[in-house]
Amino acid sequence: MFFSKLLGWGLKQVDAADSFCSAVFNRKIYYHRIMCGRFASALKPSDAWLELMQEWSDELFNRYNVSPASQIGAFVEGRCHAMRWGLVPSWSKEISSKYATFNARIESIESKPAFRSAWRKNQKCLIPALGYYEWQTEEGLKQPYFVTSYDEQPLVFAGLWDECMIGDGKLSSCTIITTESKGELESLHNRMPVMLGVDSARQWLQVADDKTLLLDQCRTDFNVYKVDRRVNNSRQEDESLIEPI
Repeated sequence: MFFSKLLGWGLKQVDAADSFCSAVFNRKIYYHRIMCGRFASALKPSDAWLELMQEWSDELFNRYNVSPASQIGAFVEGRCHAMRWGLVPSWSKEISSKYATFNARIESIESKPAFRSAWRKNQKCLIPALGYYEWQTEEGLKQPYFVTSYDEQPLVFAGLWDECMIGDGKLSSCTIITTESKGELESLHNRMPVMLGVDSARQWLQVADDKTLLLDQCRTDFNVYKVDRRVNNSRQEDESLIEPI
């Protein structure tokens, strides 16, 4: 019963996020639109990342249109955990729709009530992805772009995780840390996920409260291309969504 309610709530949040995006685009406030609100998790284990991602779960890495409130794979100390995408802080007694917590701005992560406890407790995680989607308004329509790696290695998002009790069950959840866009991504959106390479990810996991490392080591080399507008519908889910058009 608990998980049925949670799933229903998640679908409502996805619809709410889509509505919010549409409203923002219609009002042409492009730089305030939801950032990193969709990604593709369809990945296979990478030899380069095996040290940090020892327990791989194919079940959690098989999707092409992941939305907030979905269950995603996040790595903590080498182990893969199923977590809700959208952090619910440890002190929370319910899942609130009042605030969007699937992204956490690095500039304020240590002070925001939803994230500061996880940050102070050094509850870091890695969230691997094949790539993520961003949108531009072209001829009055939302045109999606896919951001992925040139070298076919996973994009690994820096994240925070937390646990709380919801009803009779324990809920694990996480958020993706974002920063100001760099390089060619600046023209796509003013924010980007913090994405790390193998060495910088290892270093970041071992050092407490180090925002400087995240800012200095964030990757900026990406392949960006247009994809089909079907991805705008969060219920669409197949490999063709990431094919260039």
